[in-house]
Amino acid sequence: MTTTAPLDAGRRLSGPGDGLWTEAISVASRVSGVMGLALDTVLRTSRLPEVPAYRARGRAHLLHRVTKDLCAMHALHVRVTGSPPEPPFVLVANHVSYLDPIVLASLTPCTAIAKQEVGGWPLIGDRARELGVLLVDRARPASGARVLRGALRALRHGVPVLNFPEGSTTRADRVLPFRKGIFGLARIAGVPIVPAAVTYDDPALCWAGDDTFVPHYLRFARRREATAFVTFGPPLGDHGGAPELAERARAVIVDLLSL
Repeated sequence: MTTTAPLDAGRRLSGPGDGLWTEAISVASRVSGVMGLALDTVLRTSRLPEVPAYRARGRAHLLHRVTKDLCAMHALHVRVTGSPPEPPFVLVANHVSYLDPIVLASLTPCTAIAKQEVGGWPLIGDRARELGVLLVDRARPASGARVLRGALRALRHGVPVLNFPEGSTTRADRVLPFRKGIFGLARIAGVPIVPAAVTYDDPALCWAGDDTFVPHYLRFARRREATAFVTFGPPLGDHGGAPELAERARAVIVDLLSL
C-alpha cells in the first residue's frame, strides 16, 4: 500500500521537472568546470621549464593535479587498496572506460599512453598532448615505435608510464590478451611492472563497443556521484621475456578482479 503524507502549509510539491532542472544545472556546472580547467592547463603548461627532464616531471605532476580536480569536480570517489612503489615504473591495468586513466593518474604523477582518437576529443585532445600524453595509432607500427621511444624517455626522466595493454576497452566481463610492447620496454628501462585492477560501482560507467564519447560523458556528468575501485598488485620484476611478463601481469589483474 502507498500512502501520501500531508503537505505543510506553503510547502511546494516537487515534480519530475525539478529533477531534470537539477541535472541540467549539474551538467552545465561540470562542463563549465572542465572548460575552466582546460584553460588553466594551457596557462600552466606554458610555464613549464624547457629542460627535458624537468618538463617531463612537471607535466606528470600537472596531469596528476588535473585528474584529481576532474575526479573532485564530478564527485568521482576513488577507493584504493595497496600502493605503487617509488618511481619510475610501468603501471598496467585492465581497461573498461575513458575514466580509467583519469582515476589512475589521480593516484600518482605519470605520463599515459592513449589511442590516437583521444587527440580529436573536444577539450580533451589538445590538453592531453600538452600534458605529455603519448597518442598511438595502433594501425601504424611507426606510431607505436615513436610512442615507445617517448615512454622510454619518460622512464629515464623518472616518470612512471601508464598503459592499458589490452589496447581497447571492454565491458568488464573479460580481460583481453595483453600487447607485449610495454613489457619489453620495461625490461629495457630496468623498471618494474605494477599491475592494477580497476572497477566501478555501476556497470553503466563502462565505455566500450559503439558508445560515443560526448553522449556517454553527458550521462556521467548527470550523476550525483560515482565510485571507482583500484587495487594495486605487487610489482613484477623482469624475469623472463616480454610475453611471459605480459602473461604474469594479466594473470595478476584477473585474480585482483575476482576478489
